[in-house]
Amino acid sequence: MLRREFRYMYVLFIFYFPLVAYSQDSVRCGSWISANIHYGFIMPAYSNSMLYLIRAHVPAIEVDYLYKPCGSEPWETDYHLAETGVAFFSGWLGNPTELGNMYGVYPFVNFHLQQNYSEALYLRFGVGLGYLPVIFNRLTNYKNDVIGSHLNAMINLRLTSHFYLSDRLRLETGLGITHCSDGNFTTPNLGINLLTLNTGLSYCINPYKTCVKGACDTAPLRKVQNEILVAAGISQNEPPGGRYFGAVTLSGDRYYTLSKKSRFGGGVDIFNNYANIAKLQAQNVYLSSPIENTQIGIKAAYELTLGNLTMPMEMGYYVFTKFQTPGNLYNRFGLRYFFGKHAIANLTLLTHFASAVYVEWGGGYRF
Repeated sequence: MLRREFRYMYVLFIFYFPLVAYSQDSVRCGSWISANIHYGFIMPAYSNSMLYLIRAHVPAIEVDYLYKPCGSEPWETDYHLAETGVAFFSGWLGNPTELGNMYGVYPFVNFHLQQNYSEALYLRFGVGLGYLPVIFNRLTNYKNDVIGSHLNAMINLRLTSHFYLSDRLRLETGLGITHCSDGNFTTPNLGINLLTLNTGLSYCINPYKTCVKGACDTAPLRKVQNEILVAAGISQNEPPGGRYFGAVTLSGDRYYTLSKKSRFGGGVDIFNNYANIAKLQAQNVYLSSPIENTQIGIKAAYELTLGNLTMPMEMGYYVFTKFQTPGNLYNRFGLRYFFGKHAIANLTLLTHFASAVYVEWGGGYRF
């Protein structure tokens, strides 16, 4: 069934995408409103056991407000006037009794994939909040083993193209994945993954007559930066309805600046996740002291930089742990915001491959 669905989506994309991939090499600054129709299906990425929940294709609608900058900020020119905006999403999951609908709102960035100001092809990345009215209930909806809480994180990754019908009206099309889960705050937590094609129209409600393109940051780049971060999170162990446990993380990182848009580095993480104690006890493994619950990891890290906002992506390995994970590997991705030269706000998701561990809320200091 899945192979047939993928072929169907692929053929549509191959034949439809070239019709709209060409666009003029120009910049139309200002504020835009867009409306898109989505059509696709739920991807059972984590477990084939959820196949019985998938009853039909997924239609959805999305309304966006986005801003195409004029290059007045240095990072806007660095990214060739990437668009920023906020999306409002509403999708029908094809199973009203057990899955219901999925709603969401998320800010996003449309990155140019060309190394110029051509507006033909973009990569969209967005992170926000999703809401699902129908969730797991051990008495009335026990078959829904994918969503355990109403409020979830929503992540959208999309390849999209624009074709301008006029200076104020454009046609859009794209192919993307939308993920919704709560970061293991409540079980069950397999999450929903939608693969959809979309098409729609955008209208410029506040065009700018001139474009500033060329603003640049003359401040010298600091080649090496060190950071200390402290974060905390909460997660729930299986089975559904189980206890909640707290967790803390201490990180020390060192970054090397590659350009105004990216940094590369590494560091050390120290974790203490109290949910691991209960999981070990379920395996008849008992720790002699809380210190034995400590996990120590080393990691490689990459950060995409948009002004004061960064998107960290990290891969780590536990060099000391009593609680074994697949390959002893862990991942982290999310958002960080820098206030001034030193203060850091952190919101990241810690995962073991595709399995969320907990959301890390915290802050830090850069020097």
